[in-house]
Amino acid sequence: MDFNRDKIKPDFIILIEVALMSSCSSNNIEERALLSLVQDTQTGNKTWAWTTFLHGWEADSGIPVCEWEGITCHAASRGEEGYASSSPSSITGVEIYQQGLSGTIPTEIGLLTELEHLSLSNNLLRGSIPQEVANLAKLKTLDMTNCLLTGTLPQHFQSSQLEQLLLADNAISGKFFEQDDSPHLRSIRQIRMENNLLTGTLHGASIANMNLLKILSLSENDLSGLIPGMELGSLPNLHYLYLDGNHLVGPLPSQLAQPARSQLFELWVQGNALSGTVPASFSRFYQLHDLYIDNNKLTGALPQELCSHHINEHFYADVSVDASLDANRNYCESIACPAGTASPEGMYPCKQCPGGELAKLQNRYLGLNGACSNYNQREILEIFHKATTKGGAWNGKDDWGDKSKSVCQMTGITCDAQDHVTKIELKNRNLQGSIPDQIGLLSFLDVLDASDNALTGFVPGDLQWTSLKQLDLSGNKHHGLIPPLLCKMGEVNGNGEDNIFRCNRIACPAGTYNDA
Repeated sequence: MDFNRDKIKPDFIILIEVALMSSCSSNNIEERALLSLVQDTQTGNKTWAWTTFLHGWEADSGIPVCEWEGITCHAASRGEEGYASSSPSSITGVEIYQQGLSGTIPTEIGLLTELEHLSLSNNLLRGSIPQEVANLAKLKTLDMTNCLLTGTLPQHFQSSQLEQLLLADNAISGKFFEQDDSPHLRSIRQIRMENNLLTGTLHGASIANMNLLKILSLSENDLSGLIPGMELGSLPNLHYLYLDGNHLVGPLPSQLAQPARSQLFELWVQGNALSGTVPASFSRFYQLHDLYIDNNKLTGALPQELCSHHINEHFYADVSVDASLDANRNYCESIACPAGTASPEGMYPCKQCPGGELAKLQNRYLGLNGACSNYNQREILEIFHKATTKGGAWNGKDDWGDKSKSVCQMTGITCDAQDHVTKIELKNRNLQGSIPDQIGLLSFLDVLDASDNALTGFVPGDLQWTSLKQLDLSGNKHHGLIPPLLCKMGEVNGNGEDNIFRCNRIACPAGTYNDA
């Protein structure tokens, strides 16, 4: 079955123009600046043949830059009466779209003080976005979609008029707007930064200032931490929220759907590590037509009021389904398959996992994508071994691949009288890679010591399904937050003995350490 999930692109999204320049003399600074994009600045020879077919774009052509193809200027610069510019720069926009433009973005673009629209999308631009661009005080649109940009996202944009920040499909890294005093936050209406390399958490204080925001697309990045539900749910104009394909943990916040402010049309959070249940408050999303929550760690049942034929309707528009089955469809399955079932997309039509009650224990999450889990202890440990030998074999005796041995005879393994794995002790064994989610299927595991190794990635929330009493992952390179439900496990490292549950009893947070 071939499904497609397409993000709605509202009519008000308009990609406008841009200006770009290098330092030149005051008489023809704009002409020279534009030509620096298309010719060698040392020899003056053209390096881009496409300019031959554009009006203007020639040194000493006698054609004013404001008449060049792709250039937008103030009315006075086009010879129109009734306009007086106080700036020597008249260019307000240049559109150079999908022309094979290659190179980096020069810092001299910051000299174009009247620049409003900068659009260089679908080119071969490299390097980072200069701070000089971010400092443009009249910028309204910055569109560099689908280039080869790297570097970190500027945290401060000077323009209090910036409405469109379109930087999707690049390799931009860094944090997502940690500074809550940046002028652009109060004017921004659309942020599209999907398919980049953003890291860190979403800062509620910054998001709370984006009162005009309609679209926030951060799909397929490397973001972690919690969803700031109170701040996002307080935005009165937010209609489209795309957070799928990250490493977000914790609950789906009920505050996303606040009374009289539940304006979302689309909510995409699939492909994270969100846990808990789907809030009943989501039934307030009376305009919601797309809701994707599959491939997380959510449990329980969906609120029945949320399930209707309108949700994800266009997702099934071109899908051929048996009419007799469709007539009796449980529309909750159009949002996510229930626990104990699975489908290729984690949504209707869902198939029961074989194996009875055991299958339900191994497939407890809503919206399971792909095949059902049906692992025995040896298979789980083989997955663990493969996932933690990314940098080579473990130090010391490594007999986890020896099939002549029983699981309980493997080095570092302790079992109970019924041959259930109860301890995994692999301290300082050169484990490299990440701990797989399947470790949570060892329901009798009460000790896991993988300290002083080189493990990376995130601590799996699936450990909540074990019987852990002792967990030691210190001396590794894990990042992100400890999954909140794991922090609430009683007895792990003494957690909860005083009726207080602390994540730092599971592991020290980033930036801290314990001498022990």
